Amino acid sequence: MDHLRAGAALFNAGHYLAAHEPWEHRWLEAPAGERDDCLQGLVQATAATHKSRTGNWSGAVGLAESAVEYLEGCDHDELRAWLRGLAADPELGERERPPRLRIDGETVTTADLQFPAAGIAAEALAETRGDELVEQGVGYAEADIADGNETSPFVTLTLDYLRGGSPTARKRLVQHVERRQAREADVDGLFE
Repeated sequence: MDHLRAGAALFNAGHYLAAHEPWEHRWLEAPAGERDDCLQGLVQATAATHKSRTGNWSGAVGLAESAVEYLEGCDHDELRAWLRGLAADPELGERERPPRLRIDGETVTTADLQFPAAGIAAEALAETRGDELVEQGVGYAEADIADGNETSPFVTLTLDYLRGGSPTARKRLVQHVERRQAREADVDGLFE
């Protein structure tokens, strides 16, 4: 459920490429005979939307048509209608945002996410931006939570990065990562 919520929140925020990551990860984890068609439809819907927004019209059309088929019988009728429109007019993705997704009747936003879903979403966002230091910060946040430190700077700054994406939040998170890495490097080798 965390991967589904993370992807929906990213999709609803307009981070279509990043939304693809948690859903695809979850889909690939399932055994081949048990993979969820609805999830595959969401993966293809995000890819179609992304391709439409980047001018890859033929890719957008093919993925939109395929996504509509996978989403048949799923609780995403508005998205299916939008994807049919995208298949007919691939430039639709540049002019109009797709409908917001609901999970169990709730429109999920990045502000709604808590860990572990927030970590999944923040890592996907950082990955699509090629931001390895932020990915490392998300890992530190997850480790801090596992250690019972749910108010660590890594947790707070990861949530800030995900929810607002401000350059200041990213910069502060990266500074904390660099300091922790420096401390870890100082300790490495002391007991060898």
